[in-house]
Amino acid sequence: MAAYRDDGFVGTIAEDDDISLPSEDTSSDEEAVVPKQKLKKKKKKVNNGFSTNFQFDEKAVNNHFWADDFIEAAKPKGIVTSTLEQKIAKIRRERKKKESKEEEKVDDAEKDSSDSKTEQMSDDDSDLDSDVETNKDIKIDKIRNKTTSEKRLEREKKKKGDDKEKNFFEDAPEVKQQSSFGDMNLSRPLLKALNAIKFTTPTPIQSKTIPIALLGKDICACAATGTGKTGAFMLPVLERLLYKPKEAPTTRVLVLVPTRELGVQVQSVTKQLCQFAKVDSVLAVGGLDIKLQEAALRKGPDIVIATPGRLIDHLHNAPNFSLSSIEILILDEADRMLDEFFEEQMKEIIRMCSISRQTMLFSATMTDEVKDLAAVSLKNPVKLFINENTDVAYNLRQEFIRIRPNSEGDREAIVAALCSRTFHDHCIVFIQTKKQAHRMHIILGLLGLNVSELHGNLSQFQRLEALRRFKEGQCDVLLATDLAARGLDIPDVKTVINFTMPNTLKHYVHRVGRTARAGRSGRSVTLVGEKERKLLKEIVKRAKQPVKSRVVPVDVIKKYSDKIEGMEDDVERVATMELEEKELRTSENQLNRAKAMLDNSRATDNQKRVWFQNHKQKMQSKVNQVLDKSGLDKKSKRKKGGGNFKKEKTTAEGRVMVEIEKSQLFAARAAKRDRKGKRLRAHNETDGQANHSGTRKKMKMKKTSFDAELTATSKNAVKQLRSKANTSIAEKSRQAKKTGTKSFKSNKRYKRR
Repeated sequence: MAAYRDDGFVGTIAEDDDISLPSEDTSSDEEAVVPKQKLKKKKKKVNNGFSTNFQFDEKAVNNHFWADDFIEAAKPKGIVTSTLEQKIAKIRRERKKKESKEEEKVDDAEKDSSDSKTEQMSDDDSDLDSDVETNKDIKIDKIRNKTTSEKRLEREKKKKGDDKEKNFFEDAPEVKQQSSFGDMNLSRPLLKALNAIKFTTPTPIQSKTIPIALLGKDICACAATGTGKTGAFMLPVLERLLYKPKEAPTTRVLVLVPTRELGVQVQSVTKQLCQFAKVDSVLAVGGLDIKLQEAALRKGPDIVIATPGRLIDHLHNAPNFSLSSIEILILDEADRMLDEFFEEQMKEIIRMCSISRQTMLFSATMTDEVKDLAAVSLKNPVKLFINENTDVAYNLRQEFIRIRPNSEGDREAIVAALCSRTFHDHCIVFIQTKKQAHRMHIILGLLGLNVSELHGNLSQFQRLEALRRFKEGQCDVLLATDLAARGLDIPDVKTVINFTMPNTLKHYVHRVGRTARAGRSGRSVTLVGEKERKLLKEIVKRAKQPVKSRVVPVDVIKKYSDKIEGMEDDVERVATMELEEKELRTSENQLNRAKAMLDNSRATDNQKRVWFQNHKQKMQSKVNQVLDKSGLDKKSKRKKGGGNFKKEKTTAEGRVMVEIEKSQLFAARAAKRDRKGKRLRAHNETDGQANHSGTRKKMKMKKTSFDAELTATSKNAVKQLRSKANTSIAEKSRQAKKTGTKSFKSNKRYKRR
């Protein structure tokens, strides 16, 4: 062993020598030289950028996905109000106090009997929670062989006619199946990042997409949920950006996503893949600070990940930002981006993008219909369909619970029983409407479950906080609408429960795709009524694994329905408390708005922002989206007594009927749009290409002299035409007199006519 001597030289320590350690207060220069040098070396190692001891697994990616900076940026400033969980906990404490006071008033004999009853109930609950009874409740349905259904689907595809697809899609070049990312000739920074996050073997969609995307071809890709589509389009993009010209910073890549949460996820994955490369990416979604986004976009980042609405806001209001230099346009969840809700916004974005660009479309339920893809102006696209657009994950166990016609109101009790007895943690419950999702949050919270909700009525801070709590395991059940059905990669989701059957088969595939991701197993449980059996038959025919039927005991359903009926007063109390806090927040917002108008600072900035549609056009587009099969909107249908929504909202069956009617109306509109023929033409991108203020210059075709005279019907044009005819006749008569021939007017035949 070595030690430092008093003379500064290094010597060895014998076994019998006494070691005297220098005191901390010593200040000799010779003793302080060596420690300072060591500290400098350590600092260099720390600042080296990346530690070799750092391990990056899939959970680390997902935890970094909900970084604190996004949640802090979305955190509201103002009056701090209590959360819904705090209100529910307060009411539960009050209920327990009331029950304890009532028990104290009971006689000793009644206490003994009540104790015996509670013991029996606890025994019954323990029996219900046992795995043996739940396994007995599951019965396997008789399902057809999938081979027959596959043949039937192939026949239907041939009947539709593939001539248009052959002319529209280009044959994919032959690509060898790569066993690792190293075989794809990716750059070292990307390979180092993939090694850091422990991605060694590419998925089928990645191995087929990356080589073709590097060739610059347009791609229309479809693969099952959880197969790595984000890496499939982001890796070739980063590979091309590594060799970008070193000029002024410009935006070259645009990634469009339908929801804010999916945008945050794509941004986090992009940061992990380019952690060793000098590539800048900016997230532009709603709910976050718009001024910070404008400042970041002004610097010209390489990649912009945005939702359509916020992107159009920046294009029309942010200076020095345009899409004229876009080289790659990517649509994640492309079938959602091409539907009626984003139609006008997508037209505006595509009009502002450059014509010479590469376009890539990705989705788990990607449509291959030419009428939908022509709107994006794809140029000889390559079709890469790894799975059919209605395939679910192979490791998914699909279960269905039959709801009898007279027991539609038992859905709340069944979901409460499933979450309380069987599926205790890592469970997502999808509900059709935001109001019903909020009601189920209150009910399950009063039953003692740790629950969060996620839908469009919440603020951006509440949405990010709910997802963070669910990802970190702080809550067991997440109640969500279709807002969370697409693209979100939440780890370790065991079960997905559908309160009602989704609108279409595509919605079902996306919902159940939140579980059984990346090779893991999962389970989906769907409640199906008599009106929803048509979609159930279609799901059963397309299932690759046998579909099962779950039967919940009648006693359990009655027990939980009685509990929910007893909690109706508490549910109303929570609703009144929330209404009071909402009025308090609105009054605070009005006060802040008045102060801002007096200061003449924030109000003037908000008034200057413009949109690509005026108010009349915006309202007309909303009316067109709401129109259903009969051509009437929802308000006119309610007046005629088509829905009777107000009368049925009070009962449990009425609330469920609202859910089912809304899904059926959506399915009817989707079927009508599919039957309706569309013109196969792309949007004219040359129209208003350089003008980003919204004014479009119409291209006028030059008319010939014949067309101009033929279509001119004004008085001056008619007079001019008559004068020309008269002058021509006079000139002919003069020439006839000179030559001695008869004039045109003196001709007898002409006079007879």
